[in-house]
Amino acid sequence: MDGEELLKRDIVLSKEKIAGVQKYLLKKYPEASSKKRAALLSQTLHQMITRSLPDFEEEETVRVKLFEKMIQGGNMQLSRYDLAEAAVPYVSKVQLIEWLKLHSLEEQAADLFYADDSEVEIEEEMTVERKPLRVRSYLLSTALIAGVCILFFMLSPDSAEETESIPAAAQYTQVEPIYQGPVNELPEELKFTVIDQENLKSWLQQRDSMLAEEPYFSAIYQAAYDFNIHPYLLFAITGQEQGFVSVNHPEAEEIANNPFNVFHSWKDFNTSIEESSEIAARTVVNLSKGRPDGADPIQWINRKYAEDPNWWKGVNSIFEKMIKETKSNTNLPS
Repeated sequence: MDGEELLKRDIVLSKEKIAGVQKYLLKKYPEASSKKRAALLSQTLHQMITRSLPDFEEEETVRVKLFEKMIQGGNMQLSRYDLAEAAVPYVSKVQLIEWLKLHSLEEQAADLFYADDSEVEIEEEMTVERKPLRVRSYLLSTALIAGVCILFFMLSPDSAEETESIPAAAQYTQVEPIYQGPVNELPEELKFTVIDQENLKSWLQQRDSMLAEEPYFSAIYQAAYDFNIHPYLLFAITGQEQGFVSVNHPEAEEIANNPFNVFHSWKDFNTSIEESSEIAARTVVNLSKGRPDGADPIQWINRKYAEDPNWWKGVNSIFEKMIKETKSNTNLPS
């Protein structure tokens, strides 16, 4: 399979993934109005696109264009190819290669978007003074708000009952932040993002993990949400500490109460999964403070979280494996 095909098959957003976000929002905000839930959905999708793009100054403009393309395209889908194509006018080939490598894609795929002399052209373009951006973060135009409302209610099982309550045209709308967790110093790729929970449960079940069951799964996910941590990071820590807690272990129920081994071990501190998840999440946030430039964020956490100096390597490896092995079904997101 060539580079272009791989990029086009790496789906960042799709109807299925958007439906997963919708399901999460319905559960998280059951009392919210139809209009408010639609606005929250649009904000979340914008955030997912932003997190998937390379880092560059004009990403806000590109994000809005990609969002509009997804809505107007009819298939409600964005691939990694779409993101790369949209970002190319604003990033160098070196930047694009680093972004491809970050997502476990072949760096040769960058050749699809650059001619031999494009590097010079990009550098020249980046020196041109640009006009200030007019689009404010997460403010949607009337057309995009309407498009998201249509999308939301097209996916909603009770759409027929609620459609009449939505204004035909909404003005610019500022919605409250969807992530309520505390500000932390984790890098963006390790901060909370909505994921396909069912897909992660399936991945854990393939490993006979008790953490795929309730109340364990929801407790860990909720802690990730509350503290603004990528859910995969907390689960990766349980993988490093307790191998995701195999259901076949004779003491699985006790271990699952503290799969993070907070306060030394599950034997010394056998509490509830809710409490251990909260403690682990708070510890990750606290130990992330003051990280020097260039330091690996998980290695920085390692200095006080675990006695094993190679603990961070295991967590990093598991985190990357989870992303790689689930991204064919979910990218909710990365």
